[in-house]
Amino acid sequence: MGKADRISGIFWFLFSLFVSYASYRLGLGSMHQPGPGFFFFWTGIAVALLSLVVIVRSFATQAPEEEKEAPTGKRTTTKVILVLVALFLYAVLMEWLGFLIVTLLLFVFLLGVIEKKKWWFAVLISLIVTALSYLLFEVGLQSQLPKGILEFLRF
Repeated sequence: MGKADRISGIFWFLFSLFVSYASYRLGLGSMHQPGPGFFFFWTGIAVALLSLVVIVRSFATQAPEEEKEAPTGKRTTTKVILVLVALFLYAVLMEWLGFLIVTLLLFVFLLGVIEKKKWWFAVLISLIVTALSYLLFEVGLQSQLPKGILEFLRF
């Protein structure tokens, strides 16, 4: 963490203040009858708090010079390209394989290959994220997620 984190933290803090202000002007409503700005207002507050954490941590810790990699370095560029390809495949394969399978594969790829976490950790976190996102969108929000090749399970 360093200067780049400080700059991005300040940007996101200012942006979240703008979002919160604009949302407040739309009207917040109440917890039982939220207005059009309710969700965006509280999301802006959450982003502001998180960006403050990034800003404070950027002053507290400095990465050694030898560990830093240029944002345009070969390894960084390769990671960005791999993530973009993975997201493209995620969108293309969603209907055919279904939400559960492609989301699980995406997170295993991002954690295991891109972030180089241990495989057991990547699979565990991927299972948890996939299950929680399924519960949130399919069960909680009652949206229709693509079932793909798992259509026969009727879940």
